[in-house]
Amino acid sequence: LSAHSTMERKRYDWRTMLHILEEPQMRRERERLRTFQNWPADAPVTSGDLAKAGFFFLGPGDKVQCFCCGGILTYWVHGDSPTAEHKRHFPTCSFILGRAVGNIPLLGSSDSVDGQLLSQLQRMTVDDQGAAGQAIYPEMEEEDSRLTTFHNWPTGASVQPDVLARAGFFYTGHGDNVKCFYCDGGLRNWEPGDDPWQEHAKWFPRCEFLIQTRGQDYINNIQDSHFHLEVRQGPSAGTGDPSPEELLRQLQEERTCKVCMDKLVSIVFIPCGHLVVCSDCAASLRHCPICRAVIRGSVRAFMS
Repeated sequence: LSAHSTMERKRYDWRTMLHILEEPQMRRERERLRTFQNWPADAPVTSGDLAKAGFFFLGPGDKVQCFCCGGILTYWVHGDSPTAEHKRHFPTCSFILGRAVGNIPLLGSSDSVDGQLLSQLQRMTVDDQGAAGQAIYPEMEEEDSRLTTFHNWPTGASVQPDVLARAGFFYTGHGDNVKCFYCDGGLRNWEPGDDPWQEHAKWFPRCEFLIQTRGQDYINNIQDSHFHLEVRQGPSAGTGDPSPEELLRQLQEERTCKVCMDKLVSIVFIPCGHLVVCSDCAASLRHCPICRAVIRGSVRAFMS
């Protein structure tokens, strides 16, 4: 690619801002692919690779633009990798850096939602989700789509894939971990006799898919039968107020992962409710490192 890419990016700054505001659906790989209907047949790079790398077709010629950073590239040649060129010309692009920018990749019928692919199923922003009333993983909205993710489901698992898919869950590709396509609630360590609908209602009662499918009365009954109010004893009297330095130390300690002792905590374990590990360390744990309770599910926590 020539140096014209940087110049054109500056030249099209105002168009970039306008396009992002007018075309928010370009975060969907499927929508980006649809823009390539007039893509040159003899182009040295494919529309599929470009869409996967975050680009949609602008034209004329072979001009494309990133849905996230607005960077524009053209003059493609044989041997170019759209992802590599994206990173080389626009290294600060949040999409290329792997951040949660709302990208919704295109999933094939044989795709396994594990590892890097799951990390690419980026969450929509909270504002977008609330305004649009949409699922966290729209590509998994159809039950058949969720069912295809269970092709390597453990043969000895206690719950059958069709029952899990019907209850809104898709397989993440690790152990017996599943996630709800709508609320992003995660469950694992399934036991004989577990009912996915009941577990869904027990741990994620605010899920709109669950409410619309089973009804609020069903959720209330599950909640009433499984949970009781607990009265917690308040702090004991007679202790002196800690110094600001001690408070800061305690806060830093509380927010640090108790496994790697490096990253910030971000995962709440179900059912114990402990927030003590980062997302990287949580995937390998079967028991809470604090209370040793079996981890049945997890929820991502965001601290301001």
